[in-house]
Amino acid sequence: MAILSPRWKAITQSEYAWEQEAIQYIKDRLPDRDPYRAWANFEFIADDGSINEVDLLVLTPQGFFIVEIKSRPADRAIFC
Repeated sequence: MAILSPRWKAITQSEYAWEQEAIQYIKDRLPDRDPYRAWANFEFIADDGSINEVDLLVLTPQGFFIVEIKSRPADRAIFC
């Protein structure tokens, strides 16, 4: 996806280098065309009042995906 694409919204910048690298890795590979969209580093308040952080929310033709980034070394892990 292009650096200044309107399809990519970074709400805040991550303070962690590994999160920045992982987010950039995904951004570099995400198509810069509809319907693809992504929102990085945002929070929401749940029904129970808890504040929850989302590292990355991605919209693709297959649906929405929440990406949680961890600092442990690994190839890739996908949890459904």
